[in-house]
Amino acid sequence: MIKICSFFCLPIEEQRIGQVFSLANSYPRNVGEVSGTVRCLVPSWSDVQAFKEHRISETEFTDRYRAQLKAQWQGIKKWMNSLTPDDEIYLCCWEKTGFCHRFLVAKMLRKHRPDLPVRVT
Repeated sequence: MIKICSFFCLPIEEQRIGQVFSLANSYPRNVGEVSGTVRCLVPSWSDVQAFKEHRISETEFTDRYRAQLKAQWQGIKKWMNSLTPDDEIYLCCWEKTGFCHRFLVAKMLRKHRPDLPVRVT
């Protein structure tokens, strides 16, 4: 199962099933072990800042993020192809609520790897 969530919604480390990977430029130090970052899915910091500062809309952020994914498609495809339906991983970012690129990642996974169970919170 691919579990996509905020770092702040992770179960405590002892109750996790699978490794934790970041979908962000950084991660909170108090979340326990993070196995790495899926760099090809990390949005540009300038786009994240522009969205947080309300200089671009959700639609504009989505358009920019999709363009970024398209430009990095070979790496993304390689990463997606490395996943199996038996994998147990968490893909995490910072946003606790509201719009977040993790929902776009989930949509992409469901479209291009429908064989993978994906749960988003």
